[in-house]
This record gives sequence, structure tokens and C-alpha cells, in this order.
Amino acid sequence: MLKHYFTRSRGVLQSLAAMLCFILLSGTGQVFGQFLNPVSHPKFQNQLPVVKDLGLRIDATAGGNFNMTMKETTWPILGAGYPETPVWGYGFKNGGVTYPGPTFVTQRDVPITVTWHNELPETGHLLPVDVSLHMAHPHDMSAADFYGEGNIPAVVHLHGGHTESASDGLPEAWFTQGFDITGPQFKKQKYTYHNDQEAATLWYHDHALGITRLNVYAGLAGFYLLRDDNEMALINDGTLPGGDYEIEIVIQDRMFYDDGELFLPAISGDPWFGDEEEGPLDPPFDPSIVAEFFGDFIVVNGNTWPNLNVEQRKYRFRLLNGSDSRFYVLKFSDGTPFLQIGTDNGLIESPVIHNQLTIAPGERYDVVVDFSNKPIGSQIIIQNTGPDEPFKGNNFNNDVTRPTGQIMRFTVNQVANPTIPNATVDIGTSLRPPIVDHPTTGVPTRQLVLFEGEDEYGRLQPLLGTMNEGSLSWFEPITENPALNAVEIWEVYNSTEDAHPIHLHLVSFQIINRESFTGTVVTKDQAQHNGVVSEDGGGLLQANTVQLLGDLTGPGAQEDGWKDTFIVPPGKVGRVVARFDRPGRYVWHCHILSHEDHEMMRPFYVGDIPRKAGQFKKEGYVLEDPSPNPIMVGQSTNVGFEIPKDLHVTYKIYDSFGNFITSSVAYYEAGEHTIIVPGMYFMAPGDYIFTFYAGDFFDFTRIKVR
Repeated sequence: MLKHYFTRSRGVLQSLAAMLCFILLSGTGQVFGQFLNPVSHPKFQNQLPVVKDLGLRIDATAGGNFNMTMKETTWPILGAGYPETPVWGYGFKNGGVTYPGPTFVTQRDVPITVTWHNELPETGHLLPVDVSLHMAHPHDMSAADFYGEGNIPAVVHLHGGHTESASDGLPEAWFTQGFDITGPQFKKQKYTYHNDQEAATLWYHDHALGITRLNVYAGLAGFYLLRDDNEMALINDGTLPGGDYEIEIVIQDRMFYDDGELFLPAISGDPWFGDEEEGPLDPPFDPSIVAEFFGDFIVVNGNTWPNLNVEQRKYRFRLLNGSDSRFYVLKFSDGTPFLQIGTDNGLIESPVIHNQLTIAPGERYDVVVDFSNKPIGSQIIIQNTGPDEPFKGNNFNNDVTRPTGQIMRFTVNQVANPTIPNATVDIGTSLRPPIVDHPTTGVPTRQLVLFEGEDEYGRLQPLLGTMNEGSLSWFEPITENPALNAVEIWEVYNSTEDAHPIHLHLVSFQIINRESFTGTVVTKDQAQHNGVVSEDGGGLLQANTVQLLGDLTGPGAQEDGWKDTFIVPPGKVGRVVARFDRPGRYVWHCHILSHEDHEMMRPFYVGDIPRKAGQFKKEGYVLEDPSPNPIMVGQSTNVGFEIPKDLHVTYKIYDSFGNFITSSVAYYEAGEHTIIVPGMYFMAPGDYIFTFYAGDFFDFTRIKVR
């Protein structure tokens, strides 16, 4: 009965099923059922936890080696008079951990090394684990057994960092407690962060395959501030606020049981969906991932709806959206503007005024807010007109009285400290030398597409893919392979009904423009990680039907700088340009965490993809020559192969000019098999290349067409 929760109505139903109960019964007490009531929960009673004031900034500006850990603790998220919440946090090895984790403060061109230790509890995950997903676990053990034995995989990604592949925190570079079990891309325990980029507001968070949303929701995230000489000069000469007047702010949404524990919907028997009898899957699978998650408690720096007392002066706020799915549209209750000074990955050339800011999951904004002329006693609230459902670019919710319509409060309670001059930054202030634009003419362009399909259980499954091949699962062969030091344009077509924040690892990019398009999406079978094929579960945007509508729109003023995450609205193609200047394996994905955990993530590789020694001659793997071969135009042929174990097998065909023709993926048992390649792919004479992938085995053969 609940399969409809994974269709287009899912966002409204998910957000309202619980919220309406709270709103309608808000006068009946503090708790409705098993959930804590966000309507009656105290607002603005507790002070904002300020990382610097709590002594939780790590001075790494001189470099050094840092031993960090992740483990469980309890945290007073809900405030005085409420139970503390079990969470996972980061901190120094042999010390305590915090939620959020401590802030690293680093200096440009001064590298640091960090060893991230996993000391998470061996009693199991803090949250319900859906072991049906493509997720971190050893291939010789089922996911259910692996997690059932208390293994918790984790890996740390420095989001926005210009980081070597081995230290990037790849989803398959995970490691369990004590490094006992490691993933297939795990390279080393000690990560190196070269810090060879401009001053920026970066952040670090967990990135383990298939459970990123769980580990981040449990608390594994923290800031990483990178300084450079230019920024320090602006602070030291009084242009930008510094010291006590520079504050990190991470906004997240959560739900809580009445005993203070975190709640995350897991479908079956879950009152979040308003039905305690039926599960959504056929056969039922419990627990299960949801398409998106929208919490009804707003948590800022680890505290619900806090207050910050401020002086009559300018403050610098490093804003981060650390939520799973929620887009925030922020504004001040009294119309105070945001003076933006930076984007995700650096300062902009000159400040820009905004009355409101839209910030997607994973995005950061560096802003200055001026309280200088506010009367003592003024109380100003950051409000949110973003929706309690998937963001479409225009579905705002102007009810700022709802719990999620309020973020935090500022109380002006004292005059400015006369010994510290007020910052001088304002419209027209020069913040940095002009940004040198990447070239956009004569550079390679990739056409990528965002899709929505269904997995083998009928659940909505968001997917990435290409214009040529359509939707692709995580495990399929890499399609994005920029040459080392190449500048490329990536065109991302959004064929879904929702906006998606797209994040590329490694690079800082520039947004070129966005443009509306129309086109026909046809369904295709979609191979799943477990060997099952979901019929018509994927999509293909037919290139010959795509029409660009010519309404080119350049980056918004808030985006006109270095970025690593950008919003692609529905029905739009978003174009970015980047230089891929470190070799190795990386990933790109939607930063809605529930999406990236359910296949909306793909690997890319910079430079020549290494072929392992003997990859063409591995024991038990055989790719035979086509038979017949040569063939006539339009004639079919057969290609035999043998594999030593059950595997996904992918083949791709290219024509004599290197143009992609088709691909297919299927799951085969160990043994000998034959692929029948239809003659419809050979409609012109020439040599065709048949490439074959099975696990880490690769080979190719030629099909000659006369």
C-alpha cells in the first residue's frame, strides 16, 4: 500500500505525515506519541555553541600531524531540561569527541597529515541500516552479517579540498573499527591535506558507501577553515571581522524520540508514514531508505533553535547547510541584508548584498552581518522560506511561524567593544585580485544527465548518467575520464522534477550558465548491485529530442566565484568549467545524502586509468574472438567469455572513429557464456571495438564489418 510514498507525492507526504500531527495537537503537551513535539519545544532559550569559545578550534596553521578519532558520546542538542542525545562525534585520539567536530584552521601551502581512527561502538549502528543498498561491506560477507557483527565502516572526506586521491575519503576507502577491515579503495591510514588552494570555508564529513546519510546524521561532520595571506591581511587591517567576531554556523534538521534519541524514518511500521500495518516493498524489506528526509527540528551547531548574543558591530558567519535533503532560503526577520564575501571555495572579488540566500545541502556561504545600528535589546531571527519537501526552485513556504521556518535568533545585548574597531568591509571593498576564468572555448564538453528510476523493490532510485548511455549505476565502468590538467565543461541535464545539488570532488569550478531544455526520456532496464535488473528502472534522455530554449542565465551573484557544489533546477541544464589537475580516482554525486546513498553517485578518473599487470590475462577470465568475424553490415555476431565467479559484466561498443554506440550490463554466474551482439549496431563498414569489463578484469576485441 505504501509504494506511492516513493512516487512524485513522496515529499509532501513525508514532511506532513508527522508535522500535521504535531501542529494539530500542539496544545496537548510536549510529546505526541513517541516523537518530541517541535511546535512546543522551547526556541531561542539556549546560547549558540561557538566553536572558538568552546576551545574546539585546532590551530594547524603551522602544519603538523594530527591523530583524530570518531566515537560515541551524548550531546545536549535539545537544551536544558531535556535528555542528552546519543551522537557520534570527532575529536582528538585519546580524548573526547564533539558534535559538530572541532574546526581545523589551516594555512595555504602548509600541508598537514591526519590519521582518522574509528572507535565507533561495536554494538552496532546508532541508526537503522538498510542492508539492501549498494553499501560498504566485504564482498565475502553479506551486508546483513557484516553489520550484524557490529562493524561500522567510516571514511572522512574533506569537502571542497584539492586533495590527492588516496586522501580524498573515497566511498570505497572505508575502514572499520581499528582498521580491522578496509574497503577496496583503501590506500593508507594517514591522510595528507596539501592545502594548496585559496582561503575557503571547507568541511569534513563521513563518506562511507551506502551509509553516508546515517553517519552524518549521527553527527560525523565538522568545519575546516583554510587561510591565506590575502585573507589574513584583510582580517589584520580590520577589513574583515576576525577573532570573536568570526563564527562557524552549520544548519541541520533532525527528529527526536521523547527520550532524546535521534529518529530517522525506516518505513515499515513507521508512524512517520501514517500507516503502522503495511510496508512499501514487495517483498517487504525493513529497515529501508527513504527518498528524502525532512526533519522538523532545526539544529544549529548542535543545539536546537539557539540564540546568539551580539555586540553592535559587524560579524562574519561561515554558513554551511549540513542537512540531508533540505534546501534553506534564509532571510532576517527585520530585513537585515547578508553581505556576501565568499562562496564555497574562496572569497569573491567584491561583496554582494542579498536580502535572502538559497543554500543547498553541502553548500557554504561566507557572509558579514551588520548589527551596528540595531538598538540594544533588538531580537532578529534568521527565517527560512524553503519548503518542507523536495526543492524545485520555486516552491517556497512563506509560513515562517512553522518550526522549520525559524533557524536561530540574534540578540543585540551590548555596545561594541571600543578597543576593537568595527570591520570596514562594505559594498565596493576589494577582497581579492580578479578571478582568472577558465577558458570555455575549444575545451571538451561532457553531457551528463540526472534521472529518476526505480530499484528492484519499486523504490524511487535517483541516478546519474550520460546523454549517450543513459542512467548508470555506481559499479558500472567509468565514463568520465578527464586527461590530467585538462579543462573541461560539464553540462548536467536535470530530467527529474526536483532540484539537485551536484558536487564534484577534487576541483573548484566556475558556473557558466543554466538553460531550460525539453526532451524525451525513455525507460531502460537498470542493473542493480545485487545482480537483479529492475525492468524499466532507468532512463535515457534521447539526444535527438533535446531542444535548448535559449534562456541562458549566468551564475547568480551569490555563485560568482569558486564553487564545488551547484544547484541544477528541474528542466535545466547547468554548465560548469573546471581544471582536473590531480591524477587518480574521485567521485561526483548529488549532495542530497539520501540520493548519493541510493546510487546517485559515480566515480570519475583523472589521467590514464591504470591497467593492472596481467589484466588481459587473469586466471579464470577469458574473452573470445567474435564469431563470425568479419560480418556483413547489419549482421549479428557472438562473443564468448568465461568468468571464475559471479560478476556484473559490462560490454561497450565503439565505432572506428571512437564514437560510443551502445553498452549493456548484466549479472552472470561463474562459467562460460555467450553474448549475442545484434546487427543493428553495425550499420556501416569499419572496425568496431568491443570492450569487456568483469570486476577488475578488462579486455577488448575487434569486430570487422564489411
